Amino acid sequence: MLNRREAVDSSQIEGTHTGFDGLLIHEIEASSSSLPEDEDAEETLSYVRAFMYGIKEVTDRGQSALNNELINQIHSILMKGQIRATPGIPRDRQNYIGTRLETAHYIPPPADLVPQLLDDLVSLLQYEPEGVKEVSVLMRAPIAHVQFEAIHPFLDGNGRTGRLLLPLMLYAAGEPPLHLATFLKVRQQDYYAALLSVQMKLNWEPWIKLFLECSIASAKHTVQLFGHLRSIQIGWHEQLAAKKRRKHATIWKVVDLLIGQPVVTVTEVSKRLDVTFPAANDAIDDLVELDILRPNNTYKRNRVFQSHEVLNALYTGLDSVLDEAEAAANLSGF
Repeated sequence: MLNRREAVDSSQIEGTHTGFDGLLIHEIEASSSSLPEDEDAEETLSYVRAFMYGIKEVTDRGQSALNNELINQIHSILMKGQIRATPGIPRDRQNYIGTRLETAHYIPPPADLVPQLLDDLVSLLQYEPEGVKEVSVLMRAPIAHVQFEAIHPFLDGNGRTGRLLLPLMLYAAGEPPLHLATFLKVRQQDYYAALLSVQMKLNWEPWIKLFLECSIASAKHTVQLFGHLRSIQIGWHEQLAAKKRRKHATIWKVVDLLIGQPVVTVTEVSKRLDVTFPAANDAIDDLVELDILRPNNTYKRNRVFQSHEVLNALYTGLDSVLDEAEAAANLSGF
C-alpha cells in the first residue's frame, strides 16, 4: 500500500489528480481491459510498475543495479506511451524548468554533457565505503536526488524518476525504505524552493533539513500506521464475533484482505481468496451492512467497494509527524 501511496503522491506533485482509491480501482479495471480510459490513473499506475521493477532489480543485485540502464528503464516504464518524452532515452537537446527559456527558473547542463554527468551520478549511487569511513545512505540519497534533478537528463518525467530513486537507494543499501514523496507533497513549495536553493546558490541546508525531516516523519508515520491498521483489524474481528459470524466464513478472510487492499470488487475478492463469486458477494454485502465497506459509485464498469477506515488511516497524521520532526530539528539547532 505504501508503494502505491508513494506513486499517487509523487505523480500528484507533477499535477495528476488520481487519488489512492482511484489508482486501486484503475489497477483492477486495467487488468481486464486493454484500453485504459483514465490517462491520469494510467500515468500513476506506470509509476507503480516502474517502482516494482526497480525494487526487484535492487533486491536481486544490490547497489550494482543502480546504473544508467536502470535509470533509463525506470523512465521508459514511467513514461510509456508519452512519445514526446522519449521514454528511456536521455535528452538530445536543451531543456529548462519554467514556462519559457527566457524566464526559466533553472536551465540544466547542455545535452552533450548529460552522459558524463550521469556516469558521475552512478558512481554516487553505487558508492562503496573506503576503510572505516562510511557516508550514510541518508546523506547520499538527498545529494543524489539534487544531482539527478540538476542534470535533468530527460525531456520529461525527471521529478518522478528522481523521487523514485530515493527509496531504491535505501532498498539497495539494505535499509527499510522511506516513502518520502507523500511528505514532500505536503511540503511541496518548500521542496521546490530547497532544490532551487542548491541549484542556484549551492545552499544545501534547506534541502538536507527538509529531507531529514521527511525521513523522520515517514518512519514515525509508518509505525503509527501499522498500529492504526492493527487496531482497525481487531475492531472488525470484534464486530464479526459480536454478530456471531462463523470463524471460517469468507467474511473473515475479506476483512483481513482489506487491511492491505482497501478497494475491492466482488470479482477481485473471488480471485484473491479463491472463493466462489456468490460467497464473495455475500461477504461484501454483509460488510456493507456493518459499514466496514462502503460502495463507491464513481465507477460504472464494476461494483466497487472501499474501506473508508483504511483509506483514511493512510493519510491521517501526516502534518503532525512532519511538524514534530521540524520542531525537533529546530530545537537541535539544525
